[in-house]
Amino acid sequence: MKNLLLLLIILTSFAAWGQNRTITGKVTAAEDGVALAGVSVTVKGANQGTTTDGAGLFAIRAGRGSVLVFSFIGFNSREVEVRTDSPLDIRLVVASQILGEVQVVGSRNANRTKLDSPVPVDVIDLKPLRESAPQVSITQLLQYVSPSYHSVNGTNAGDAGSALSLSQLRGLGVDQVLVLVNGKRRHKSSNVNWGGLGNGTTGYDLNSLPTAAIERVEILRDGAAAQYGSDAIAGVINIVLRKTTEELAVSTTASARRRGDGITTRTNANYGFALGKEGGFLNATAEFATQGISLPPGRDEAGLYNGPAYGGGANTRPFDAIYTQEIDDAILASRGLDRHHFDQRGGGSNKAKDALLFFNSAIPLRKDAEVYAFGGISHRTSQFTAVYRLPGWTERTNAFLYPDGFLPAMENVITDKSLAVGIKGTIRNWNVDVSNVYGRNDFGNYITNSINASLGLKSPTTFDAGKYNASQNTGSLDFSRYFDKALRGVNVAFGAQYRVETYQIIAGEEASYSKADLRPVYRVDTTTGGITYLNTTGSIGLNGLSPGSQIHAGFRPSNEVNVDRAIVAGYLDLEANITRKWLLSGALRVENFSDFGNVTTYKVATRYSFTDWLGIRGSLNTGFRAPDLAQFYYTETSTTFQQGRAIDLVTASNKSAATRSLGFPSLTPEKSKGYTAGFTAQPVRNLELTADAYWVDVDNRVGNTGNFSATDANLPLEVRNLFVQTGTVQAKFFYNSFSTRTKGIEFTGSYRTPFRNGNLHVLLGGNFVKNEVIQVNTPKGLEAYQYIIFNDGEKARVTTNIPGQKLTAQAIFREGRFTYLLRTVYLGSVTTASAQNANFPKPDYFYQTLKPIWVTDASVSYTISPAVQATVGVNNAFNNVGDYTDPKLAGLRNPTVIGIQNGSAGIQPFIRLAAKL
Repeated sequence: MKNLLLLLIILTSFAAWGQNRTITGKVTAAEDGVALAGVSVTVKGANQGTTTDGAGLFAIRAGRGSVLVFSFIGFNSREVEVRTDSPLDIRLVVASQILGEVQVVGSRNANRTKLDSPVPVDVIDLKPLRESAPQVSITQLLQYVSPSYHSVNGTNAGDAGSALSLSQLRGLGVDQVLVLVNGKRRHKSSNVNWGGLGNGTTGYDLNSLPTAAIERVEILRDGAAAQYGSDAIAGVINIVLRKTTEELAVSTTASARRRGDGITTRTNANYGFALGKEGGFLNATAEFATQGISLPPGRDEAGLYNGPAYGGGANTRPFDAIYTQEIDDAILASRGLDRHHFDQRGGGSNKAKDALLFFNSAIPLRKDAEVYAFGGISHRTSQFTAVYRLPGWTERTNAFLYPDGFLPAMENVITDKSLAVGIKGTIRNWNVDVSNVYGRNDFGNYITNSINASLGLKSPTTFDAGKYNASQNTGSLDFSRYFDKALRGVNVAFGAQYRVETYQIIAGEEASYSKADLRPVYRVDTTTGGITYLNTTGSIGLNGLSPGSQIHAGFRPSNEVNVDRAIVAGYLDLEANITRKWLLSGALRVENFSDFGNVTTYKVATRYSFTDWLGIRGSLNTGFRAPDLAQFYYTETSTTFQQGRAIDLVTASNKSAATRSLGFPSLTPEKSKGYTAGFTAQPVRNLELTADAYWVDVDNRVGNTGNFSATDANLPLEVRNLFVQTGTVQAKFFYNSFSTRTKGIEFTGSYRTPFRNGNLHVLLGGNFVKNEVIQVNTPKGLEAYQYIIFNDGEKARVTTNIPGQKLTAQAIFREGRFTYLLRTVYLGSVTTASAQNANFPKPDYFYQTLKPIWVTDASVSYTISPAVQATVGVNNAFNNVGDYTDPKLAGLRNPTVIGIQNGSAGIQPFIRLAAKL
């Protein structure tokens, strides 16, 4: 009986212990102790929950042994088991802390952070930017937060290049930066860009990666070819993908410019789930974006065309005594039109749609090994509208098909695919990583609302102008090991790579490139037997009408190529803590290219810590960039404008007979030497400061020559035949034409502090850079063409076309349910040079200097519920679009459209809704 009574007492006690009771507590931020309002508090496995009040306090009914789940946007979730009746003290950690973030890029030591790195590295957490910043693409997010990074919408390029937003570091070329994803080399775009930042170059299309799939971006601001290979002259951008599980995050953003144009939307969803119980995961992202075409920046009347529209010879002369403006205006009035009918439609962005899918995954095999995979596919359609073809341009239009002229458009269809698979683990204390990464970029060109004038009424108005693609497959074997008993710790890494690159051009339909009035020229010749016959001596165009589809002529069958090359590489990377305060690292890499041989590069870097909070660092590196296959084999025919006149221009392949006949050799690698010296400091808690000076010399850079003219009778026969066959009047060529020197200073600062009843995070940064041309390479025998081989336009592109000064200041303040962002970016003056003709021996150029601009962004986010957040804000709040008007060009187009500082077309408000489930 006593035993039964004791058992009942014990059971009653357990029942009482497990009964629901009111559990109270307070939730604060771990880093600064600020109370968090609106935190979701739920009982795991039960349909029961509450939120914290303005003081971070909560009360919820739960029994001992229950698990409470605390979650809040911007912080890592936390689970706590109820073991006591005492109030709970819950501290949440900010998701993806920026301070002390472990880096991947720039070091193969898994314990290296950005502050103790011997070279400058930015670690940019995208999460707060996705929540609060006005920008939605990865290139624009980086443009407004990283001082050494530069990109503008469409790269300010024409034609197909306008579909891309390429990236620069430290003022160097868009093809002199290497991009990695999860530490693995990514493939480039197959497109060769014309105009803007990337004239004659190929680059990386970062916008083919969904923004919502990215956890953080690491930017190594130092040459790293010895560590990672070709392209890494200016530095490396490493995209680190998300690994979160058991969370669905969705977001949608919409924005429009001041005049209701350029409407942008981007909607994405990210979800991850666990694979097994040993830490495996699969994280997937879907994203869809649209971009409306934008009007030119500047005044409301921007884009007004002032020249003759209907007068004969309108493409070659302005109004005169015979054809006056009054006559032209009378024709416009009779047709019910005004001069805005001929406005340029684009002013910084194309009409576009993007659909993207991406994933990141890993599955543990055992305790010390895992299989991983990541990759995805993106599909983009982008429409570029060119300069309006006026009805008076009789050699370029047809009055029966287009009585009021036409606005030709290029429709680019871009598909990008990638897949990386690998296995990594530990074998006898060595970390081993075996991987293969494949990527391919397809680029289709379709011309609409256009004409092949030489075909007359038989011309179609829509053309398939051809396609091109490029692929890259990289197999890698990497070993690393940390020896903790050698010196003060030594990390050894070595490995090998085998990479295959391909490039292909596929011809367009005949109407897209043909010149219908091209006829053979014969002469009478005589055989040795005295028999006369007709001998073909060449071809001639009879009617002078423009050939091929307007805006961009199609690829000819003779332009078709399908080429590849193989690259074998090996590297050794050492990093040693000589003493507790002194770090020394070095790397050596040898690569063999099947098309031009061996390249050897090296790097040495060091860091010395005077105290725990202050250190100095420096590096010396050599680098190289292998010319892309596209730069060897690309050929195209397009239209350029000089003093308002449309000029048909051919870009000849580096392998063509015309190129060789002029004396231009085959392309060779660009080679560089770089030096960096600076310091890092953390004088007080949560304050980071860095500053670095750099010097980079690049020899034999690949560029485009200026334009050789068909009026030059001294050009070789092969070049003159090229003009006749393509119906063009000017030609340019790829060549290792110049060497440059880049010098600069960059600094960054980061500070977190409690402020009022919230927490404040301030970021500062700056980059001051100067580029100069130190040598021009003129082939023997072409000395008379020195000002054409390397012209003022190409010189401006690599020296003054990007801001020499960039300053960024950003503050994010969180208080209760509100998050505030305020940011301003200073972009220094730029100077451009536009060709006015192809005069020999020195063409004329128009120089335009654009004054510095400040671009200010602001936003306010409100946490509606623990899972839902709404944001409103504005990009370029003060509508600063810079100098877009110049009286010297008033007779051609007013204002000019350049926008190469930031690509902005004015003030752009936005709204965003985000949720986590």
